[in-house]
Amino acid sequence: MKPIHWRRSKLGKYLRHLPRRKHIKGTLVHRLFGDRLFESELWHPTRQRFASGMALGAFFAFMPPLPFQMLGAGIIAYITRVNVPAAMAGTWISNPFTTPLIVYFQYRLGCLMMGRDPIHIGDGQLLASLTSAPLPYLLGILPSATILALLSYPLTLIFWDVIHSRIEAAKKRQARKALHDALPKKLLETAEPDGH
Repeated sequence: MKPIHWRRSKLGKYLRHLPRRKHIKGTLVHRLFGDRLFESELWHPTRQRFASGMALGAFFAFMPPLPFQMLGAGIIAYITRVNVPAAMAGTWISNPFTTPLIVYFQYRLGCLMMGRDPIHIGDGQLLASLTSAPLPYLLGILPSATILALLSYPLTLIFWDVIHSRIEAAKKRQARKALHDALPKKLLETAEPDGH
C-alpha cells in the first residue's frame, strides 16, 4: 500500500503519528541498522514473510524475559528479513492473562520430560516450586516455544488466505455496485428481462 493510500484509510489517523523515513534518516537507529532498515520487505506484509514473522513472534512469546520479547523478536526479524511488525505483534500471545497458563504448561512439559510428578495448581505451591527448583520449567521452554512456532506458521497462512479471499470478494462486490450505479437507468431496464 502506497503511503498516500494508508494516510487516507481508517487507520491513517493513528498511523500518521508513526515516524517516517525522513525523521529516522541520520539518527542513531539509522546509523546502527543501516539502509536495510528502510527496505519494504521488512515492513509491508506479504503472505510468506507475515507468516514467518508471526511464527518468530510466537516463539519469542514463550521465552521468559517478558520485557524483552518484542525487542528480541524485532531484532531477529530484521536479521532474518521477515515482517518486523508481525514478529513484534506475535509476542503478544503471552500477555498478563495468558502468562500463568503458559508458565504452568511449560512446567508440566518439563516435568513430563524429566519423568517427575508435577505440582497441581490447586496446591498453591507452583510459584514456590518454580523459584526453588526451576529446572522443569526451564526445560519446558524451548520445546513449547518450538511447537507453538511450528503451529502458528501454517495457521497464519490459512488465516491470511481466508482474509485475502474475503477482501477480494468485497472488492468485486464494490466494483459491481459502482458499475451498476454508473450505468444509466434506461440501459438497466432494457437489460432486465420482462416478466411476461
